[in-house]
Amino acid sequence: EEELVRFYDMTQQLKLVVASPAIVYIEAATNYVLVKYTENERLKEYQLRNSMKGLEPLLLKHGIIRCQRSYFVNPKHIRALRKDKEGLIVAELDIPEARSIPVSPNYYDNLSRLL
Repeated sequence: EEELVRFYDMTQQLKLVVASPAIVYIEAATNYVLVKYTENERLKEYQLRNSMKGLEPLLLKHGIIRCQRSYFVNPKHIRALRKDKEGLIVAELDIPEARSIPVSPNYYDNLSRLL
């Protein structure tokens, strides 16, 4: 029960309940956030009308941390942190369908300590 993350929209309507280990990352998309999670070993996406700032306290409580202005990531799904060919830091994830997530220098130290 404590592992369950309850996502509410801007009007406080319950929209999605996911176990925290299943959450891979969360991405900002204009007035929405995209919750990327696994279900039956497949990557799923849920579009939620909420803000990154509004979700931050909930996600931190469940160990999902900000890694860039537009992304939160679950450290349990990070396989490696590396620099790409442009010199930007990215987090490679353990889900084959998931793309690499950008990591800003502001969040790098905190994220690397958790791995």
